[in-house]
Order: sequence, then structure tokens, then C-alpha cells
Amino acid sequence: MNWCNVAIPEESWSLRSNTCGHLKVKALSYNLFWWNLFKKHGGRGGSAGQLISSAQSSSPFDFMGFQECENIQRVLNDAGLSHHYGFLEGEHAVAIAYRKASWQLIAYGGEDVAEDRATQWFGTRPGHWGRFRHFGSGKVVFVLNHHGPLPKNTGGLCGTRATAYNILKVIASNAHADDAVLVVGDFNSDASSKTHRLLAHHLHGIYTGTSFGGVDHIFSSCANVVSRRNLGEGGSDHDALEVVLEV
Repeated sequence: MNWCNVAIPEESWSLRSNTCGHLKVKALSYNLFWWNLFKKHGGRGGSAGQLISSAQSSSPFDFMGFQECENIQRVLNDAGLSHHYGFLEGEHAVAIAYRKASWQLIAYGGEDVAEDRATQWFGTRPGHWGRFRHFGSGKVVFVLNHHGPLPKNTGGLCGTRATAYNILKVIASNAHADDAVLVVGDFNSDASSKTHRLLAHHLHGIYTGTSFGGVDHIFSSCANVVSRRNLGEGGSDHDALEVVLEV
């Protein structure tokens, strides 16, 4: 398995930035529980979209990372935001939406970073990313969206170290030196796991949810967090997490 064979970064290597500015960025991470919320219950009247729309009322999201999302256009339509957001759809039902009025997409990609163990196997797991340039300031933000391997807290087939290091490798291989880095997702690993601890050693762990013991996380190269909010589930079985930070 190629993603099991990954170099270990030097202990002193870090993605934590000393050059973060004062541009406010609002981000969302949300596992949509697609098979249940949308396939079994028909979307419950657009409940997830309504949650997003309500959270937009104070200020718009710059970036939204979704897991278990099989049709991001439907989610944006339910939120009344389809004309305002571009999006990237990755493998394994992950997607990133970005606000077109503020951000230009300049690069994107993705690769497998982990795989489930046979005891709870749903497949390989993605590190899906995009680089975006802010129209007003020229600041570039690298956004990575991840849906982690099962069973919970194991790191899947390759283990916690390989999963964390593969995520970091995707960032190191594709982000530029001056990029602000934002990592969102359902990691299927809580804050006590080695996956989380290793990522938090090289990035700032800025928010963790409560669902399933807290498996949804947001990490960043920038530590200046303006606000954090748990938006609730909106028909999913996961928290929707919102952060505003300065990059």
C-alpha cells in the first residue's frame, strides 16, 4: 500500500506560521450523513442547507468542507447559495465550496492518504485540497478536506502515524511557503488519538466537535481564532463546526 509507506517529518518541521495577517476567514466543516439524511429521509426539507443558511446570516462562509457529500449542488441549493459559491468535488464523497466573490481557485487536487481496516471497510480515504487567492489582499489559503479511516482512533489499515504523515505530506507537496493552511474534516479520530496529536504538533488544533466523542476537527497554520461555534447537527449525526480566524 503506497500510502502506508511515508517518510516521517523532522521533529522541528512545522506548518505553524509566523506570518499570519489580519484577513478574517470564516470556515465550516460538516459531515452530512448522506445515506441517512438524504437517501433515507429525502434531506428532511433541506435541514442541512437551512443550518448553513442560518449561519451565513452574520457573515458569509469563505470555505466549506463537506464529508459524506454526494451532491454538493443540492446542499448549496438548499442553502440558497448556489449562485455565490464555486466548488470542488473529490473522490469518496468529499467536497469543498468557496465564495466566488472573494476567492479565486488557483490549483486543486487530491489523493488517498489512508484506508479502512477489514473489520470496518468502506474503502480508501481522501486528502482533497484547493489553493485559493483572495481578490482583495492577494493572500493564498490552502484548504484540505479529509474524511478519516475506520475503525475510530486506529488510523485504519496503515495506522495513526501513516495517516497523519500522509495528510502532512499532501500539504507539504502542494502548498506554497506563504500559504495559510486550513485543514477540516471528520477524522474518525478524537482528540486523544495519535492522529490528532501528530497533526496538532505540526499545525494548530483550533476546534473540535462533540459528535462520536469529538472526531470532527479544524486545524490551521494560523492560531489567531476570532470565534468558534458548534452549529448543531441539522439532521446529520455530526456537528457542523464554524470558525473565524485571521490569516
